[in-house]
Amino acid sequence: MSPSKDTCVSVSKRPTRGHNVFMHLGRRNKGAGRKRKTAALLALVLAGIMGVGAYAFTASNEIKARYAGAGTATVSGYKNAKDVSYTWNESGTKMTAVNFVLEGTQIPSDVKVALTPGVPKTSEWVDCEESLGKIVELTPTTFEVSCKFEVPNVEGDNLAVAAVSEGKVVIE
Repeated sequence: MSPSKDTCVSVSKRPTRGHNVFMHLGRRNKGAGRKRKTAALLALVLAGIMGVGAYAFTASNEIKARYAGAGTATVSGYKNAKDVSYTWNESGTKMTAVNFVLEGTQIPSDVKVALTPGVPKTSEWVDCEESLGKIVELTPTTFEVSCKFEVPNVEGDNLAVAAVSEGKVVIE
């Protein structure tokens, strides 16, 4: 059978490539291959530059060493106040000062007292040093504390004492 007039067939004489039908569709442009290689090389160089830049940025984010943690220490309180004596106002109806002895291994750095009819409120505590009181070392383990009340109308029979060997007493 012979081909019709509208059919176009091309047959290659080279047996290694097979039939040469529509070969122009598969041809590559030699310039386009070079452009692709150049674009791929530029993309690779750009990725390398960005990687080095990102490393430089993160390398400058240094965090200084810090210490944190929890621990334990022995907290031993001063023994109960002993030899307590009070100073009264002229009429003998109000207490205006208190003296007592604390026993412990170190001299107190700060002492606060409250003299109230019940549990003391935060505002009822008086700092002994700020009220012109004093702390005197009697022996290496006994310390006499004197404390004057800022307001001479203190009434109460409950003496509360807070003392520390380092720092300040904080009542909250």
